[in-house]
Amino acid sequence: MGFDKQGAVSVFELVIYFPAIIVAAIVCSRHGFGRSSGWIYTLILCLVRIIGACCQLATYANKTSTGLIEAVVILDSVGMSPLLLATLGLLSRCADTINSTKGSTFSAIHFRLLQLLITIGLILCIVGGTSSTSSDGTYHVQSETKIGEILYVVALAALYIVAFITKSKMHNAPSSDNRLAWAVIIALPLITVRLLYSLISVFTHDKHFSLLTGSVIIHVFMAVLEEMVVVVIYLAFGWATPVLAAEARGPIANRPWKGNLSPAGQAQHGNGHGRGRRQGPIHQLVGAGIAAAQSRSQPRQQQGV
Repeated sequence: MGFDKQGAVSVFELVIYFPAIIVAAIVCSRHGFGRSSGWIYTLILCLVRIIGACCQLATYANKTSTGLIEAVVILDSVGMSPLLLATLGLLSRCADTINSTKGSTFSAIHFRLLQLLITIGLILCIVGGTSSTSSDGTYHVQSETKIGEILYVVALAALYIVAFITKSKMHNAPSSDNRLAWAVIIALPLITVRLLYSLISVFTHDKHFSLLTGSVIIHVFMAVLEEMVVVVIYLAFGWATPVLAAEARGPIANRPWKGNLSPAGQAQHGNGHGRGRRQGPIHQLVGAGIAAAQSRSQPRQQQGV
């Protein structure tokens, strides 16, 4: 099979995401590379899409490599998590704003749980992707991938709730934070369409939505363009939003990536007593996911030997 429409889409992604990753790096350098702020995930998504496009183009030179096909499948499915985590990060700043003016509406625990849910979905999609391609290059959706997509749906529904509650209480908020809330409101329908494409491709046998051999036009208009527009929106608002000093950030935006989910555990971390903790629940889950993926790949490598 020679260079086709999917190859052209990969080239298009490289043309868009190479400049975008530079802008994302600048935005992150202004607002900070903290994972709770959200901006870092636009950078990660750009990197994921660049690597995915390169893997897709590499399949034309090595058509028999199941590893490249698996990489394309995994990178396509995990792209949802940076979108959701970036949205969650932007809402963190907005939630801190309404908490400071309207009283406590959301807490760091709510955001940590959503972060955990998205991370579990990411791990399941990775584990499912490692065993989704047979030796003849045929793609088979695994149950882990399906569960991961369901968790993405739950997380997206929760983000809708948080976004609309937050926006409804930001009447007296700074204009910059109001703009961030609007950025999320605008982006959520686009993320919904992107997730809908993944759900159809995973849960149905419609050949037009097949990840590897489906309609390129549908893929572009339901997945590729949506991701690009969301990245552009978030980067544009990130460029225009004033930088918030670290000491001015609230407890939600400053929530630690790892540690206890309980308020007591967060207090210990904030007081410096939690420094001895090496792994939080999310780090443990990531480690478990990597171990599961490796255990699945070892039997296949032995069969290849």
